[in-house]
Amino acid sequence: MTPARCEACDAPLRAGLAPWHRRCPSCGLESSTLTPAIGEGGAAARIDEDARETALQPIRDHNFDLLLRWLLGVLPAAAGAAPPRRLLDVGCAHGWFAAKAAAAGFDVLGIEPDAAIAARAEARGVRVRAGYFPDALEAGESFDAIVFNDVLEHVPGVVDAMRACRDRLGDGGLLVVNAPDRRGPFYRTAALLWRAGVRGPFERMWQKDMPSPHLYYFDDASMAQAAAAAGLRVRATRRLPALALRGLYARIRFDRSLSAPAALLLYAGSLALLPVLRLLPSDISVWFLEPGRSNSHTPSTVDRQATG
Repeated sequence: MTPARCEACDAPLRAGLAPWHRRCPSCGLESSTLTPAIGEGGAAARIDEDARETALQPIRDHNFDLLLRWLLGVLPAAAGAAPPRRLLDVGCAHGWFAAKAAAAGFDVLGIEPDAAIAARAEARGVRVRAGYFPDALEAGESFDAIVFNDVLEHVPGVVDAMRACRDRLGDGGLLVVNAPDRRGPFYRTAALLWRAGVRGPFERMWQKDMPSPHLYYFDDASMAQAAAAAGLRVRATRRLPALALRGLYARIRFDRSLSAPAALLLYAGSLALLPVLRLLPSDISVWFLEPGRSNSHTPSTVDRQATG
């Protein structure tokens, strides 16, 4: 039987920790065979969406402010378009980033496949188009910035998606990918626990049995390789914090399958780890990508910066 091949570098994939987990020994891209089930009753019923919104808003507010500031700093050097510049927020969810970008002067369009979530974004005044990227776009639409906030790792066919982004970027435009990084301490710890026989944390990191499971985990090398395969190169890389004290317990509890005692135990452990985590590399990276091929696994303009 011919082994599956890496989407980024075409090397044969190796079996990972779980039956559904794969890893590339060449570029480091990790992937899964988990199946998205957006809008389907069984998977969707597992999520308390109100609790999820309450849980994620504090950390997302902080991170989106940073991300927007970085984008405004990088984009003027790369794009000569006169304001308002067009920004596409793919998988805009509750519309937090889209609303912030609009307030900063961007002409914003959001795409969201979940109709119920799209309605929450529209209630914030965000212009949202229902559907999936790039099918929801009209012929000839182009953008100065295309942003994936915790979305690209959920999209099947990552190189095809990035290639579609390249085709939709205007002159000097940027693709912004904000995604979990496999080098982060939470992911590494979850992998160690799996090897010790504790499966829950690793499954949670991949959002197994949730409506939109993770299909990929990136790092700098695999992102650069996937970008090159799509005709893009990394312009800059930044890191964002993965946890904040505000909303932490609600973030744990939005998964209805988790019992109250288990949630309290996880909360207590996370509280104990917060001071240590501030000293370690974050679990979230942001990659700013621009059209153009690069054979390097490092950013074409090295611009690594930690949280804030």
